[in-house]
Amino acid sequence: MKTEFSRILIYGLGMMGASLSLALRKKNSSAEIVGVVGSPSSKEKGIRLKSADKIFTAEEFSKSPDWESYDLIVFGVPVNTTVEVISKLPSGFKGLLTDMGSTKQEIVHAVESVLKGEHRYISSHPMCGSEESGLEFGNADLYEKRLCILTRPKGATDEAYSEIENFWKFLGMSTTEIPAHDHDKILSYVSHVPHLISSLMTNWVWENGCVREFTQNSPLPLTGGGFRDMTRIAGSNPKMWSPIFSSNQEEIYKALLDYRDRLDKLLSELNPEKPLDLKHWESFMEQSRIDRDAILKKQNDSKNP
Repeated sequence: MKTEFSRILIYGLGMMGASLSLALRKKNSSAEIVGVVGSPSSKEKGIRLKSADKIFTAEEFSKSPDWESYDLIVFGVPVNTTVEVISKLPSGFKGLLTDMGSTKQEIVHAVESVLKGEHRYISSHPMCGSEESGLEFGNADLYEKRLCILTRPKGATDEAYSEIENFWKFLGMSTTEIPAHDHDKILSYVSHVPHLISSLMTNWVWENGCVREFTQNSPLPLTGGGFRDMTRIAGSNPKMWSPIFSSNQEEIYKALLDYRDRLDKLLSELNPEKPLDLKHWESFMEQSRIDRDAILKKQNDSKNP
């Protein structure tokens, strides 16, 4: 089982990429880690924080990419940038590659368009992260005991799949394989639409005149933990999320229509002109608790909210 590499390129040394570098160091990897960042200021910050052994800006790297010198390349940039960089790979490139993209169909299409025949690109989606962005938020424990979804483009070898799977397991992750289309549909429900709803909820609350007036006059927030928890992800990096919405637009649209249908039904049942069926709402909330436990794969924990 190969878990060690001699030279790793992390193309995109943001929070996820810096966390990957720190995690490799924590696992005592002896690999030389080379990072690519977007700006000179990020490069200076990365050098100061020792986020990688060597750091280049994207402009510097593009002048002499030297792809063949790395035995593992990980793309840690937004989906649209990942697709752009894939298009610049040498035709027939046989190096081991992966990414950490939140959508898969565009990436897989780019891989299959550029890397003809057998290749060693396996797309990855580590299901972890934070609303924080920037390499200064790197966390060596980010990948521990989390799930990594693997997606296999056409032409990817079984050996490449095993190597990428073992790489994430080396960092403490569990893995599962999901095809690109299914991945994007699932993520629209469990990640992309929740981000939109979180942002919409934040705007909806703050734009209410009564809420704003009394919040501004209060020494502390008027909200409880529920609002804080439901809107935490509204603070996520817009530059990362706008490409996600673009690359998964159709699935997000369909998931939101489904959500709207359920909200319409909820509104009908809450119509003040009709008596409220308390047993119905107790059943509704109980089913939500059961469904949440199933989604989070909680076992024998139905008493916890």
